[in-house]
Amino acid sequence: MHINPIDNVDTAVIAIGSAMFGVTFLFLAVAWLKRNFHPIRAKNLPLTTAMFIAGVLWFVGDIPMNGHVLLKGSFSNCKEWNIWVRVLFCFVYTTALISRCYALDRVFIQNRPTRGLIYYLPTVLLLAFVLGYSIVTEALSSKLTIGYDKELELCSTTKGYVYVTLSLLWVNWLIIIFMMIRLRNIQSTFNEFYEFLFICAFGIAAMVKTNVVHYTHPKYPLVRGYRIAETLGDAFVINAIILIIIAYPVVMSIWQPHEYEHTWLLRLRTDGLQNMYDANMNIREDFSQSYARMNTSVNQPAKKMARPNANPFIDMPEYALHVDQN
Repeated sequence: MHINPIDNVDTAVIAIGSAMFGVTFLFLAVAWLKRNFHPIRAKNLPLTTAMFIAGVLWFVGDIPMNGHVLLKGSFSNCKEWNIWVRVLFCFVYTTALISRCYALDRVFIQNRPTRGLIYYLPTVLLLAFVLGYSIVTEALSSKLTIGYDKELELCSTTKGYVYVTLSLLWVNWLIIIFMMIRLRNIQSTFNEFYEFLFICAFGIAAMVKTNVVHYTHPKYPLVRGYRIAETLGDAFVINAIILIIIAYPVVMSIWQPHEYEHTWLLRLRTDGLQNMYDANMNIREDFSQSYARMNTSVNQPAKKMARPNANPFIDMPEYALHVDQN
């Protein structure tokens, strides 16, 4: 096997990956500045921000584990970098995606509010399982999981550890796909089916890429092409998924804020969800007259289009308006 030493190309990889996160950070910053814009509020900014933070730490863990820096000093602590940074926050990232799906499922499929013990329990259980898995793998001998190979100067993983970890990640993505299928027919305003379709496509592509590289080239950090593909591939997928969620409403909040928000609220009204949303509208004064005309013009069609089994007591804004109510 031809070995490619660490050089300026690896530095460029770190810079390119960091630039990807920089772009996503700018979109998130604008989203928080415009958090009262209703289409942005519906994207659950706290959870999306948690995904971004988890993604950053996942990327940070990729840098030493994929061999872009010399594994000397603290970088040679393979277990800590892999178990408590790379793998842990990869699981946290996918768990946050599952939580987004579950919030929509609670409101639109189960007709239940996004609050209370039962709502938070699945996410807590998933995170507890991930934490437990990390503790167990930390306690196991390096010969059974991952350790530093002094001869090759890289972190060497056992096949068993790789197979178990990737299998658990596949379970997370299968859960996301299952919930995406359940959400395919929800009301148009909050229908994220096509978003989740692209998200799942990116996620599955990343998983297939990682599986192929780990199975066919266990020492892939020694080969420049494979380590670049692993690191930039992960960085691209992490950021692409977040941008799929927030990019369009953020752009529209700058480009056509009044027109887009008006159209969005009109669709909300005609979907029969206005009664559930009214309590937290807080629309700007300069938009109130336009909104009043919209209510008058679509009042009758809205009644006809409302779901026959709609529950007016569901606290839908708990998901749609998950940020502070300032």
